Amino acid sequence: MKSRRERRQEARESRTEFKPQYNGKAPQTYKEYYGVDYERFNNKFVTVAK
Repeated sequence: MKSRRERRQEARESRTEFKPQYNGKAPQTYKEYYGVDYERFNNKFVTVAK
C-alpha cells in the first residue's frame, strides 16, 4: 500500500487528479455517511426532515 505522499507524487507526474483516500475508500459526504442532510439555520446545524 502506497503512502499519501507517493500517490500524490504519481498523480503529479501523470498529470491526473489526486483523489485522497480515507481508510482505503474515497471521502464520503455527511449525507452519505449518516443518511440525513443538514443545513445552516440560526448559526446552528439542523437536520432536514424527510
